Amino acid sequence: MSPNHKKALAVFVLFLVVDLVAVVCGHVVHWLGGGVLQGVLAGGGAWAILMTLGVTLIALFDFKDDRHPTSSLAGTGYVAPQAPLNQQGTPNP
Repeated sequence: MSPNHKKALAVFVLFLVVDLVAVVCGHVVHWLGGGVLQGVLAGGGAWAILMTLGVTLIALFDFKDDRHPTSSLAGTGYVAPQAPLNQQGTPNP
């Protein structure tokens, strides 16, 4: 898997976990006697803080490319040989 795919997967999983935690946080504040607005604000604040921290932590990691070198030549610097262009004496295709 390419490093960009790994990073995108990590951010997606972070998004799902943070959404769940933020919803639970909002419900807990509402169940403890806060109003609906206070629950929404608590959930939104938890979401913003956790996403900021999570994306920052993900950005600190260096994701490696684990693809086999022969499975993909993209990004390796290898250029496939090209057929010669219209040399003198050869017909046009």
